[in-house]
Amino acid sequence: MEQREGWIGFHSDLEGAFREELYSDIAVKPGCGPPIRAHKFMLATRSEILCKAAPEESISLPEFDHEELETFLEFLYRGDLAREQFEKHFCSLLIAADKYEIPHLQKFSEQQLLRMLNPSNALSILEISDIVLNETLRNAALKLIVLQYKEIVLTASFEEFAKQKPQLVVQITKAALTYASMKRII
Repeated sequence: MEQREGWIGFHSDLEGAFREELYSDIAVKPGCGPPIRAHKFMLATRSEILCKAAPEESISLPEFDHEELETFLEFLYRGDLAREQFEKHFCSLLIAADKYEIPHLQKFSEQQLLRMLNPSNALSILEISDIVLNETLRNAALKLIVLQYKEIVLTASFEEFAKQKPQLVVQITKAALTYASMKRII
């Protein structure tokens, strides 16, 4: 435990350098809002894709707004996020984890989303799993949707979802049929 606390302290120092912009050497520009100062070495060590951009004086990450970018960078420095922060920005974080090939953020996001999966967010999690091609999230969301279909499918929000994402409705239908046939076998 003592070693783990020391490790957290080490990350805390990195986060402090980020927050105080100590020796920061790159400006990270969001799609909207002011740039955020960071450290090239941190970007380079977290992602090979970001590493290629690190020699520059600035880098643009237009898929983020300012607050999302700040949360993303905080994760790169800390390796963790408060639950509320993650829940607020999970979509942009998971897409960035996939786009910039950041395995730790991909795994962290998957674990957090599995913990927070419930009938009110199952469709959103299914949607994001489709975007980033995460089978674990996809299967968990489909299972919950099938098992709790009355709470999810028989709602006005599902009707809107079905209009916008018909390919996912097909997946839900196939999962429901598979579950129904398995139930008959058992």
